Amino acid sequence: MTLRKLAEMAINHFGVQHQKNKAIEELGELIVELSREQDRRTDNERVREEIADVIVMAEQLRIIYGASAVDRWIEKKLSRLEGLILGKEDQSDRAI
Repeated sequence: MTLRKLAEMAINHFGVQHQKNKAIEELGELIVELSREQDRRTDNERVREEIADVIVMAEQLRIIYGASAVDRWIEKKLSRLEGLILGKEDQSDRAI
């Protein structure tokens, strides 16, 4: 089954608010593991696991907030990032 289909099923099964709360939880767990990784208190496998959780939840958030609208923002962000990389944007801007 595809990520999109399972994401839709999870939203329908658990509910929008529950999945938003779950996304917050998973984002927090990724922050914790990235912080621990800087201090060498975790390994790459734990970080990879949390990244996977965040990607799954991000797809659910994308659906909840409107995939087309989110995709337009992704295109804007990628265009800006490309400009930064290629030196076409003000270098005082931060990369995403």
